[in-house]
Amino acid sequence: MAPATKSSGDMPFIVSTGTKKPDPELRKLIRSHVMKGKNRGRILRPKYKIIADSESVVDPNGTVSGSDDISADNSPVSTHVVTIPRKVGSDMSLARFADTIEDSTACVIIQFSTIAKKALFPLESCVDFGPKERTMEALAVDAAYLHAMAFSAQAYFDLLRGHRPYSGTALASPSPHVLKTLQLLRERLEAPEHIDRAEFLSSTAAVVLCLAFHAHITGDYEAARHHMLGLRKIVDIGGGLPVLTQNIKGTIEILRCDIGMALHSGAKPLFFADLAREPYWPYPDFAAYGHANPSPVSSSSSAIEEPFLRALDNDLAAAWRATAQFAALVNRAAAEHRKLPKEVLLDAMASITYRLLHMTFASSSLDEAVRLGLLAFVSNVFLQWAGVRLPYTYFPAAFRDCLIDFNLESPIPVPPDNASRPTDSLSRLLIWLLTIGSVSVFDSTDSDAWLKPWLRVNLEICGVRSWLAMRDVLDSFMWVGLVHDGPGRALYDSTVSVTLCQGFY
Repeated sequence: MAPATKSSGDMPFIVSTGTKKPDPELRKLIRSHVMKGKNRGRILRPKYKIIADSESVVDPNGTVSGSDDISADNSPVSTHVVTIPRKVGSDMSLARFADTIEDSTACVIIQFSTIAKKALFPLESCVDFGPKERTMEALAVDAAYLHAMAFSAQAYFDLLRGHRPYSGTALASPSPHVLKTLQLLRERLEAPEHIDRAEFLSSTAAVVLCLAFHAHITGDYEAARHHMLGLRKIVDIGGGLPVLTQNIKGTIEILRCDIGMALHSGAKPLFFADLAREPYWPYPDFAAYGHANPSPVSSSSSAIEEPFLRALDNDLAAAWRATAQFAALVNRAAAEHRKLPKEVLLDAMASITYRLLHMTFASSSLDEAVRLGLLAFVSNVFLQWAGVRLPYTYFPAAFRDCLIDFNLESPIPVPPDNASRPTDSLSRLLIWLLTIGSVSVFDSTDSDAWLKPWLRVNLEICGVRSWLAMRDVLDSFMWVGLVHDGPGRALYDSTVSVTLCQGFY
């Protein structure tokens, strides 16, 4: 019997009582019925309204309220709605410190710590200071050091922005971090015992160094000298400089501070003051760091400088040679993109600078002009901070007076095969002295009032008509391109762009 279809409303029924295949129309109906619900693609779930407003609040009953009106959406929300704040805590919320400080102060400390080595050491890119210091660990356990870093970091950034804390206002209202540091330092010194004596001396020296630096830049010379005497005593208790040199970077920082104080005040430095007890260190063997070249001194400069050096005091000439060798070594390291050991920086700074500080010559003599020129050179290379001119009072005045009163009849020998006249040799030396003074210690007032006009006169005498020609003159004496090229080029550009002051001589 042929299949038949019966209908009950919209639902068809198929009755088959034989073996004969259904006709095509019936087969089509069967296939259509079987495939119902199939091939319909991906089932899309209901879309619930996403609450994007971070100000929305969910109460315990699940009711959502916020700045936007969402009551029009009646779709039930069966899941928990969790709001995440834009920011949890501050950037310093996870940092641990030894005492309570403001977040803004903590940020300044961290920012300074990340750039300190590069900012405070002009030759950082050419000197290997070893692994990064664990500053955060010290800040977490030493409250005195924490507060010392707070006022030191702030002082650096103030100087970088052109603010001069040594204008006199700082003395009337000292930083609360300075007062807190002094309080904690007194408590530390009055403690009956210290388990680790070496650690106690090292951490105390770091704090006192910050205090001395701050007193220096705020113009409180008496306090600065007092702190330096404290540092001297700490070094003596620890066994003197030979023992201290086990910490190379710490020794460099202490001697830099001592030298800076001497340049600021004109007083004799505290180290190497008694040569019987603390003799000068010997000049380093710079050739040992020169690799293939037997001597770090370039042949182009040595031929020019030797006749000139024979006119100088023997000790001053030896200091000149050592400084020129160090400068040539640094220039080579910069050109080869390699780093020198930090020991060579310490040995060069200590052996050269302290000898120069203790030498004495007639105020307007060639020897004195060269001595002060060398001091300006080494202060710029060893002491200068990036973007900051440290406040020296005595030294710039002494150097300026020496140059202005300089005996222009001083004999400057020239090599026998050199066609230059003696006046040209004097002008070349003056170009070097004036340039080193400008990039190292003189301020803009000095440069505009007398230095640039005088420099321009000597550039014309020597036929120098470009920066490259001027750099050749400077390099024939001594020059560290890494440190000096930027300010030296700026000085040349500004000098040749101004009108020459007539009748300067």
